[in-house]
Amino acid sequence: MTDKTPPSLNLIERMAQRLAKQESAAKSEPRLVPSPPAAPPPASDMRHAAAPLNNVAPERRVPSEGKSRQVHLDFRVLRQNGMITPDNMASMISNEFRGIKRKLLQKIRDPDTRAAVNNLVMVTSSLPGEGKTFTSINLAISLAAERGLQVLLVDADVVRPAVANMFKSTPKEGLTDLLSGKAPRVSDVMCRCADIPNLAVIFAGSSRVDSPELISSGRMVDLCRELSNRYPDRVIVLDTPPVLASPEPATLAAYVHQLIMVVAADQTDRHQLRKALEAIASCANINLLFNKAPKWNEPEYTSYYGYANTAAGDPSTRSA
Repeated sequence: MTDKTPPSLNLIERMAQRLAKQESAAKSEPRLVPSPPAAPPPASDMRHAAAPLNNVAPERRVPSEGKSRQVHLDFRVLRQNGMITPDNMASMISNEFRGIKRKLLQKIRDPDTRAAVNNLVMVTSSLPGEGKTFTSINLAISLAAERGLQVLLVDADVVRPAVANMFKSTPKEGLTDLLSGKAPRVSDVMCRCADIPNLAVIFAGSSRVDSPELISSGRMVDLCRELSNRYPDRVIVLDTPPVLASPEPATLAAYVHQLIMVVAADQTDRHQLRKALEAIASCANINLLFNKAPKWNEPEYTSYYGYANTAAGDPSTRSA
């Protein structure tokens, strides 16, 4: 008997045989019965259970005030206006504001805890051009030189803002954007001064038709209270419009702890000053600050604010 060689299989026949073997092997394997789902953990342990990743809401990062944008003082403009600069804290103007801030700090700080409890300081004047913005900025810089004291300068004169003139590259967003809801958080409009670590600024913000109404609104009152109560080591300096030029200071006077009324020499008469003081009488603590005093003959007298010692320019044009 002669053995015959089996015929060779082509590629298609070999693949068919391989698939048949795989199917028969799968049928011979035991089938796994799925186990019932595990019971949910007790309610007391649910707080420790991790939620599925697809159910986790994206984290909303809220910027802190420490991450606020930075602005730089314009040293050249400050010097031109006879104001305090951080690189010359031994100047005459700096020494004068040291005396002013010492009297304020006695009323701002709690005598037992040293916390800044009466920390809302409003600066205004009877008429424009008496030096309220000059006073606000110098006072803020002088207060920021105190150790352990944070200072927030707020430009609340939204009709004729002037604080931004003393800084470089200031943002457009500010107080009006915060009050109108365009900026949802204080940190969105707060700027840190790169030249003075303890100083922060909120500029006036975008110009709006209803800007005066925003300053006298309940949202402004709530904002003042929030800023006052948030930190025990902060002083808020509000640069507000002149009293006789705008009704907003009379509204804010009832909510601030201290008020500085700037009175310019040979500019405001008694009738105007009396009328302005009557409008802000709701503030329990009002201080008068005499500005632009003439140079007297007494050798021990040093002219207030340095206006008399500045030869260039008209002093009335160097204040707001």
